[in-house]
Amino acid sequence: MTGSHNGAVDDQFASAAELWAGLDEPWREAFRQAWEALQSGTIAVGACASSADGSIVSSARNRVFDSDGPHGEIFGSSLAHAEMNVLAKLEFHRHSNLVLTTTLEPCLQCAAAIRLGPIATVRFAGRDAYWDGCHDFGKLSAREAGRTQAVRIGPSRNELGVFGTLIARFGPRRSPRFERRLRAIGDGPVIDLVDELESTDEKDRVVDLEVDQAIAYLWPRLRKLAAT
Repeated sequence: MTGSHNGAVDDQFASAAELWAGLDEPWREAFRQAWEALQSGTIAVGACASSADGSIVSSARNRVFDSDGPHGEIFGSSLAHAEMNVLAKLEFHRHSNLVLTTTLEPCLQCAAAIRLGPIATVRFAGRDAYWDGCHDFGKLSAREAGRTQAVRIGPSRNELGVFGTLIARFGPRRSPRFERRLRAIGDGPVIDLVDELESTDEKDRVVDLEVDQAIAYLWPRLRKLAAT
């Protein structure tokens, strides 16, 4: 996440402040968008598209549970994912070879939209085992197998990766069935931390912070999960 715009995401950091200071602006913007989504009561995922030099072209957040949204974005629909809203605002054929930075591994829907968009590289922080492998469209046909696929960089193996997955697992409306599925694919420790925070007013205190302050507040627990 540090260094070049397409850099690796596995760096280890001594503190939350060091981690946040080492992020480039697209990473920070993606997490700011995710945090706005969490504070707004929807699913905490944020994303942005940027040029190779790091200039942000489009940024957006999840709006699945929103009743309105900015012009050009989807809201109040199962389609209203952060990556979808980033891509929806890119004018057709105006951009190419963009970098998409997102706080959580893209789902099947978003992976397909990325495949059709002007995206050369996808960087994601949090692992989403629920959708792992759904980006490999080369398995669908010989045509797809012969086409260049977007380079994927992620998930992060450090505290920020845990944070990206964690905040996406907060409410609203996480069904028991979905929780059972998440636990079955290895997300149990993250769900346990979500339950710990939501069982008291601690989650509300965290959500009231700025995103970098929240990372610092949760740092010892993020570090413990990152080490497992």
